[in-house]
Amino acid sequence: MAGSEYGSLFDDDGDERTVVDLDLDDQPAVPHYPALAVFGPFEILGRLARGGMAEVYLAREPTAEGKPRHVVLKRILPEREDDAEFIRMFREEAALARNLYHPNVCHVYEAGELDGRTFMTLEWVYGVSLRDLLRRASRQGGIPIRIACHVAARVAAALDYVHRATGVDGKQLAIVHRDVSPHNVMIGWDGRVKLLDFGIAKTSEAEEQTEAGVLKGKHAYLAPEQARGRAVDPRTDIFALGIVLHELLTGRPLYHREGLLPTLDAILNEPAPTTRAVRPEVPPAIDAIVLRALAKDPASRFPTAGHLREALESALDTLGGAVTQSEVIELLDARFGPDDRVPLPEQSAKLTGSFSALSESYSSVSASYGPFGLIKKASERPPAPAAPAGSPVAVGAKEPISIPIPWLVAGGTALLVGAAVLTWLIAS
Repeated sequence: MAGSEYGSLFDDDGDERTVVDLDLDDQPAVPHYPALAVFGPFEILGRLARGGMAEVYLAREPTAEGKPRHVVLKRILPEREDDAEFIRMFREEAALARNLYHPNVCHVYEAGELDGRTFMTLEWVYGVSLRDLLRRASRQGGIPIRIACHVAARVAAALDYVHRATGVDGKQLAIVHRDVSPHNVMIGWDGRVKLLDFGIAKTSEAEEQTEAGVLKGKHAYLAPEQARGRAVDPRTDIFALGIVLHELLTGRPLYHREGLLPTLDAILNEPAPTTRAVRPEVPPAIDAIVLRALAKDPASRFPTAGHLREALESALDTLGGAVTQSEVIELLDARFGPDDRVPLPEQSAKLTGSFSALSESYSSVSASYGPFGLIKKASERPPAPAAPAGSPVAVGAKEPISIPIPWLVAGGTALLVGAAVLTWLIAS
């Protein structure tokens, strides 16, 4: 494979029943982290990420079975709670995703408001993002062709389910994800593939609420119709998945350029290069699948994500058959070590907003947290450091004298005025 530039639950038997694995016995073994705080019934164990709109925590939730369940708790940032538009989008995401049950879709368990804070809890995928796998693998020989096709096939299966999902009334919702990218695909350490983040997904019912001319999604994974601000449909997600598959096979970003306008120009005008130009061992049949998914004209792409999935699985049949989860696990084991699998990073003990703290390192009552942890009261702050040995301190003084700057300015001004008056008196 050419040098990389990528730096910048179910059996595969065709059964697509709408099930999601919620068995507590399948929960990964997680160290018993001490709870930092509580939020309603959830014990907050540590922060996983914080963006411009929301914060994401690993939380522990008690269950009727007595065995706690680990979930991802997503809360809107305090400064965004007055943003009515964002609150609407957040709630729509939760309402949409709660009704999606598929083994390759990250499930939303519940959503609502606690203590005046809007939140949702999601299935915790203990693993690595496809983005991180791409970056790691690009430095270590790339991703095997079979596994690249397998991951894309599982995402296509998730998209096919989402695109065909219906509401309680049986009416098709016509959901379009609009943000398919390596950032939004997780690979569990157990080999499972999950599509997540429906924050900007669109349904037919929300079509009229979308602001015209606003680009939704990560720019390097937009379809041409998105780049032009035109209407989207399920084939938009197929184009984005085509970009992801191209990058999985080549280890190189396809359309990412320096700046938004060059990126959009590449998406609109540059023909997709063949994967075989970078990686000659890619079979022609797989290369053809990628190029069809990347057709600029939606009518020339696969008509559904299901057709794309079938094409990929047929290609896999010629390469040794379906990929097992064990094969995916072997790849992850070869690319990531024990330190990469720690559920919570070292600097995760950070909370934002108002929580009821539990850890001894925090206040035992409801406290206020900033981006760098607890904002302590003056009485709780550590004393000021003592003056270094040899510092000039007045005899008998218990601590250095500190004069506020405003008083210094006022005193200096008074001295100048006094000197001027004295000079005038002497001269007269």
